[in-house]
Amino acid sequence: MAQPIDQVTRLREQRDRFIAFAFAGAEVLMELDSEFRITYSAGTAEHLLGVSSDRLVGLQIDALVAPGDRVTLQELMRRIQNAGRMERTRLHFLRKNEPFRGILSGITFPERPGTTFLTLSRAQRGDYTGRDGGGTKGDQAPTTIPEPIPQNGDEFARLAARRLEDAERFGEDVRMTLIDFDGASIKDRLDPEAVGQFIEGVESYLRAWSVGGNSVGVLENGKYGVIHDKNLQPEHVTSRISEIAALFDPAGEGIKVNASTLDLSADSLTPEDISKALVYTINRFVEEGGEDFAIRSIKDSYTEAINETLAKVNAFRQTLTSDNFVLVLQPIIDLKGWGVHHYEVLARMVQGDKLFLPARFIGFAEEFGVVNEFDLMVVRKSIFMLKESRKLQPRASIAVNLSGKSLSNDGFVQQLLLMLAENREILPRLMFEVTESAELKDLEAANRILQKLRSFGCKISIDDFGAGAAAFQYLKALQVDFVKIDGSYIRDAFNTRYGIPFLKAMAQLATDMGIQSIGEMVEDARTMWLLNDVGVHFGQGYFFGRPMPDVFNFRLAPLPDRSGLERTMVNRY
Repeated sequence: MAQPIDQVTRLREQRDRFIAFAFAGAEVLMELDSEFRITYSAGTAEHLLGVSSDRLVGLQIDALVAPGDRVTLQELMRRIQNAGRMERTRLHFLRKNEPFRGILSGITFPERPGTTFLTLSRAQRGDYTGRDGGGTKGDQAPTTIPEPIPQNGDEFARLAARRLEDAERFGEDVRMTLIDFDGASIKDRLDPEAVGQFIEGVESYLRAWSVGGNSVGVLENGKYGVIHDKNLQPEHVTSRISEIAALFDPAGEGIKVNASTLDLSADSLTPEDISKALVYTINRFVEEGGEDFAIRSIKDSYTEAINETLAKVNAFRQTLTSDNFVLVLQPIIDLKGWGVHHYEVLARMVQGDKLFLPARFIGFAEEFGVVNEFDLMVVRKSIFMLKESRKLQPRASIAVNLSGKSLSNDGFVQQLLLMLAENREILPRLMFEVTESAELKDLEAANRILQKLRSFGCKISIDDFGAGAAAFQYLKALQVDFVKIDGSYIRDAFNTRYGIPFLKAMAQLATDMGIQSIGEMVEDARTMWLLNDVGVHFGQGYFFGRPMPDVFNFRLAPLPDRSGLERTMVNRY
């Protein structure tokens, strides 16, 4: 039965308006039937696709898409059917079998069931960004696989922050869904080829629903994140991934999928706050899994992150003042005079009757800006140790580590100088090692502080020399008394062709500058003799002595005989 004239007219008017609207920002308009076969085409198809509009009619839409993006296209067609529209999503299309990057949009009308309208344009440089924040060089694209997606939570958090920034700029409403399915179980039940196909299917589905077609990330095995518009619902995600799993699972056991969608509106938060909240949210999801995950908005996540951080900082401060935080001492040996030159002070945590290296404790202190409190406590305990002289000999010297972040903190520097001014009598026995865990930004300012410390009679050393990119800048800009050569150079001395020349050159450079050198990670007599031969002045490592809470009665073992050891490899270079 024919449709009423007024309805036919209205549909034609809608179609004409859509065509006009489409060509305002697109190059090709296509109309697809229920089988996704092109039934109508208009525009600059010859220029864009290398084939005239009339020759497109009758083709399946996937014939225009590069093979690596065809699974994603299938999911995009599902998306349009479910949501009624799809905004600017990138795919790789073919022009005379050569791939190019295109932007595809789509819409359906209730009055035309079974019909899909698509617009296609060539992607411009500003249409999307890649993982590194910029476009791929040229128009080349893979013909068999899609472009890579972020492979960890931190990378995806950065991507999510960029997408949220773009959405705010263009007034779009975007959300983040975090997905957790039993990846280990799937790998146990399926052969590797089927696992690969399943993962490809999941990633293609998520790409199809993501903002721009490239807002997906792998957080961990079986955990994904996707930035999308308001049309994607968590139940849609769980059911579709279950459907994809069923295609490859001969046992038909199914798969448990959990998905949590977060509201990303954050009017009161700064970009820095949002980035922190995203990292916190994603890390929480990775740790807890989807089943118990309860955060529902980026604002809630930020509040939880702040509260958790405050709790951790308070616990950190309590630990600093507790008996569980102790100092140990490791001897540093004069290789020529064969005696203890000084001891390095190292922080340890007591658990039961054992001591543990507080690596995560220190990492937390630097990350959350309280490393200055850690350093002040170590200096305070070290000064007390020097004055008390019950755990080391009365004239023994010690070296204390200072973070670059602490030296960049005015409040820390003021407190440190005040502490030193009140304890001048022991300062000639106190050395400071500047660590590169946090790079010094203002070397001129840092040098002024170090020279003030030297004016008190304290010696200064650069720790882990050679490990960071700024090592030689430090040596050039900072007036110091010692450099401690990073242990990696000492390990490499016997294992790489250029290990000994590098070690020898670093020791000679220090000597030429009037600076004494310390070699760490000395584990045996062979290493000790090598350091001696290349001109390193001092050595530190388990060969001489392990870190100890009390070194008052420490006695260095006799100088080892080098008989039986290769005389030296140094003369070869």
